[in-house]
Amino acid sequence: MNHLEAQSYIMPFIDGKVPANRRNDFVLHMRNCKRCHKELEIYYTLMVGMRQLDNNQVLSSDFDRDLENELNKLSHKAKTKKRVSLSVFSALLIAIIIMGFATYTSGLSRVYLYEQRTKMESQGDYYFKDNLEDYLCIEGYDRVYVSDEIADKNKVTAFDRIRGYQRMEKDVNRIIDFGEEIRDAKTTSD
Repeated sequence: MNHLEAQSYIMPFIDGKVPANRRNDFVLHMRNCKRCHKELEIYYTLMVGMRQLDNNQVLSSDFDRDLENELNKLSHKAKTKKRVSLSVFSALLIAIIIMGFATYTSGLSRVYLYEQRTKMESQGDYYFKDNLEDYLCIEGYDRVYVSDEIADKNKVTAFDRIRGYQRMEKDVNRIIDFGEEIRDAKTTSD
């Protein structure tokens, strides 16, 4: 903001009508430009003093402090507006990202379902239970299920191996103990 613009906002500042988009610039200029700040002090003292006298109010004893308080309020309003707009922008951005992610996952789900439906259609009736029930089930038993159970019974798990090693260790210890007993046994002849 240049000097002319800043000076044009002195009266709106005193009236409390500085446009929201110019508040921060006005405060910054007044705090950094001694000449404009001096002019603002003069106008503020005259205008506010005259209003206080016209309204039969107690005349302020420290117009400089009052001016600084008003500049601080205006600066705070500008910063608050900036924070609110930044918060709204952030919320909108997060909402857009969430909607994009939801749309992406929905699209993936649709593609997966389409592929599965295409596979089922290409396989035809061969894979459906209605057509294969006579071949798969004998006397109420499902051959595939029973064969899977038989295969699962023959699988050796890690727990089975551990138990086997423990049994082997006990057997080895018993054999060693038995061998020591035999070695220590006295032979007798009858």
